Amino acid sequence: GNDAFEDLLTLVDETELNAMVIDVKNDGGEITYRMSQETAQAMGACINYIRDMEGFIKKLKEHGVYTIARSVCFKDPYLAANYPQLALKAPDGTAVVDGHGLAWVNPYKEEVWEYLVDVAKEAGKVGFDDIQFDYVRFPIGSVAEAADYGVDMTVYTKQQAITGFLSYAAEELHAVGLPVTADVFGTIIGNETDVKQVGQDYVELGETIDAICPMVYPSHYGNGVFGLAVPDAQPYETVLAAMTDSA
Repeated sequence: GNDAFEDLLTLVDETELNAMVIDVKNDGGEITYRMSQETAQAMGACINYIRDMEGFIKKLKEHGVYTIARSVCFKDPYLAANYPQLALKAPDGTAVVDGHGLAWVNPYKEEVWEYLVDVAKEAGKVGFDDIQFDYVRFPIGSVAEAADYGVDMTVYTKQQAITGFLSYAAEELHAVGLPVTADVFGTIIGNETDVKQVGQDYVELGETIDAICPMVYPSHYGNGVFGLAVPDAQPYETVLAAMTDSA
């Protein structure tokens, strides 16, 4: 949506790069173009950042770019504000928010799943090649842990909810020819505590969707992990160790 795009397109043309990840539903719950999805329209969530999405996708295709629609899932201030029954509530009744004050919705709610899949289908209609779900997890922190999710979480676990959503999304989106991928915490590779906290089971998800994008950020690893004194100061060794565990 700005002049920097031409520089990115030149980079693709002149190098081996061949794909772009484009926000369709961003961290603030905004849809980045005038999508026809009724719920998004009714909430006023469609912000015209990309003025001509069809033309934008057409131009990318002319340059041989594989187009990936990024869609943020359970962090969604618009859905939380307009549908309070879907919002995630702290014990005192206030919204569960992240460090930037952005509200989350309840990952157990199937109405949220349906909205996310509807948005993804609309992205497919406009020409995207691939759907990449982000924030497809439970929020972290003491307030989020104490929130009322409306289910018996010892019976219906966080892992079951996230895998259930992505199974549903894959079935629906495969039916219209769209592959499904997901961004996941890199630290869930080999760390059962993080798996239980965010609900992302690396092995299960690898059998559920078409590809996983593990966010292996060296800054996310504590001192001593992988036998490294300061993983953040040794990025190559950190990423290599995480990918070795991934195999």
